[in-house]
Order: sequence, then C-alpha cells, then structure tokens
Amino acid sequence: MTTTDDRLGAAPDPTGPVSRIDYSERIPNNVNLSTDRRLQRALEGWQPKFLDWWKTLGPALPTKDVYLRTAVAVGRDGWAHYDFVPMEQYRWGIFLAETDPDRKINFGQHKGEPAWQSVPGEYRA
Repeated sequence: MTTTDDRLGAAPDPTGPVSRIDYSERIPNNVNLSTDRRLQRALEGWQPKFLDWWKTLGPALPTKDVYLRTAVAVGRDGWAHYDFVPMEQYRWGIFLAETDPDRKINFGQHKGEPAWQSVPGEYRA
C-alpha cells in the first residue's frame, strides 16, 4: 500500500515484515519497553508534560483540527509508516526496525562484522 500526500510525496511499500507494535502500553513500542520499568516510568512522565506544554505554550488558536504526522509502524527495510493523528490523541512511541540477520556494520573499527542486536557491555555508559 503506497500512500501519496501532495505535500510529502509517495512512501514506498515495505519489502519485509512489519513489526508488531504493542498499542496496549501507554507508550506504543516494539522494543519490550515493559521489561525496563525505570526507563518506562521516565518516558511515561515526559508525555503528559509535552501535552501540558502544548496547551500552555502552543498556538492560541483552537487546535481541535490539528493533526500530527507521526510514525505508526516500521518495517524490516527501515521505512517508517506514517499516519495523521489528532493532537489530543497523540501518543509518541518507540519503534525499531525488524532484525535483519544478514545486516553488517557499515563503518568504524567493526566494519563488515554482523550488526549487534544489543550494545556490548564495554560500549555502554
């Protein structure tokens, strides 16, 4: 399904599977955010503050017809899939592309090695 918006152009169809997104969570995601409760609580604290900021410092005009164009899914090929969401229903999310077992690191000292599926301990802060 290629969608076209006169302002934005056509989006390519995904070539691989599209990731499953957990919409039951307060922050939609496909990264098992519920397994990291500390990070989840921190991120969940940010979202209502963003909406409060919008209501306080956003446009003085009525915004019931304001829609945000935001990612709603991402496919293995890395293309995000977008849709328009009413501002009052906006829930930001965390989406990663599906794992590609043949993906290689493209630069740096590990160039040509298989891409990491998680960051090795020696590279974590």
